[in-house]
Amino acid sequence: MLTVLKLGGALLTDKSRPDSLRTRLLARIASEIRAGLDAGWLDALLLVHGVGSYGHLPVLQHKLHRGLQSPEQLMALARTQSQVMRLRRAVVEALQEAGIPAVLMLPSSCMVADAFHLRAQFLEAAAGFLRIGMVPVLGGDVLADASVGFSVYGGDDVSVDLALHFGADHLLFATDVDGVHSADPRHHANARRIPHLRLDDLTGVALSERALDVSGAMAGKLRAIARAEELMRTGMEVRLFSMMSTGALQKALTGGDVGTQISAGPDAAS
Repeated sequence: MLTVLKLGGALLTDKSRPDSLRTRLLARIASEIRAGLDAGWLDALLLVHGVGSYGHLPVLQHKLHRGLQSPEQLMALARTQSQVMRLRRAVVEALQEAGIPAVLMLPSSCMVADAFHLRAQFLEAAAGFLRIGMVPVLGGDVLADASVGFSVYGGDDVSVDLALHFGADHLLFATDVDGVHSADPRHHANARRIPHLRLDDLTGVALSERALDVSGAMAGKLRAIARAEELMRTGMEVRLFSMMSTGALQKALTGGDVGTQISAGPDAAS
């Protein structure tokens, strides 16, 4: 049973403040993952992390999300990659401290893009490490892009690509908000959590942004998940949930009432 678990940047960091890693929360999450591996409700695991404030702030500041526009961006890109590497190392080291054989891998070293879309990927190394019982750890990254020089490729898309390539049984998105709500629960006390959502309920991203989304980031998750519709119809379970409190990961993997389960349509398992 293969699980792809994405730890969101909004979960691991405060996106409004540079270098704002939630160190204690990360350590607790690592301990929960270790407990899941020991108990058997986690088996083979691919872990993806968002870059949070380590990456989003400099990307926006230097307009890196628009591709290569000037030579001055090259140094900004190099420095941003170095800054994000600090977060990557912190995530891997927290996992290792919890007794998890985590191995760091960079999407920019095994994926390439063209016109802001993934063009090719080489995942044999990840497959090899996974096969012997290690936990490959990847994250959002900036890929070489044949058309625009480079392009930002977020952790949500990396997670879906891994799930599609390896045929995952579970695709989990852990963030700071417990799933999809009728309004942003951080600003609306009467916001209602939606326990189950079908892709058929969405009419493109516009609907999710108007009626369901808590932020643009949630819309991006739904858009990425839609690419996995065929795999979802053959049994992959998808859930968005919060890991701000203890025990949510086990609930997400064992059918508990947590977050929002996403299914492909009326003929998918609910």
